Amino acid sequence: MRPNLSGVLVSKINPLSNSYRVLKKDDIVLKFDGVPIANDGTVPFRNRERITFDHLVSMKKPNETAEVRVLRDGKEHDFTVTLHPLQPLVPVHQFDTLPSYFIFAGLVFIPLTQPYLHEYGEDWYNTSPRRLCERALREQPSKAGEQLVILSQVLMDDINAGYERLAELQVKKVNGMEVENLKHLRRLVDDCNEETLRFDLDDERVIVLNYGVAKIATSQILKRHRIPSALSADLISEQMGLETENVLASTN
Repeated sequence: MRPNLSGVLVSKINPLSNSYRVLKKDDIVLKFDGVPIANDGTVPFRNRERITFDHLVSMKKPNETAEVRVLRDGKEHDFTVTLHPLQPLVPVHQFDTLPSYFIFAGLVFIPLTQPYLHEYGEDWYNTSPRRLCERALREQPSKAGEQLVILSQVLMDDINAGYERLAELQVKKVNGMEVENLKHLRRLVDDCNEETLRFDLDDERVIVLNYGVAKIATSQILKRHRIPSALSADLISEQMGLETENVLASTN
């Protein structure tokens, strides 16, 4: 950079953002809408005050554009970027939203959220599972609708004997298929046409169940624990929608 230039280095770009198609890693953002960005990431604000340039971004409405001047390979370039809200891989807040869950054979699956980690107390950053905490704070989604699905707890039963200590682990695959989100996991389980059902978890852990026996055990476990449904309300709504589509398709 020339002595008269200042800006911030692009170290990572969200794959779902419009910037992903415009900016590159190691670009240096010099200006945002014509406002120079200092090396500490601040811009002028009220009289002689300064504020982080995120303030300029937050002033934009969804789908508005911004002019960004970038230094790339020693040359300055001007780009237009469309801004829109992005959902993090692990939601930070969940206002007015009931928790999502799916229970099968006593295995309770949920999407990882920061409120879940906050249940570990005020010092949740140090007391929650380290691997899950790091992913919640650092990882970004690679495609729309992606979630980190975890096995949050195991409701004890003969069908899951020996697996009761495998809680708080991410579920990566179901019968060899990578899990995209909780709804996808439920569909993979419901659509299983094999004798056994295999869950590949984080830390190279594996759960293998007899699928037919596990389906029977699920209803018994729910009744024993007085849980009205194996699905949360959002998954029930999705299931009803899929069943309606199937009926319409068969009718046509």
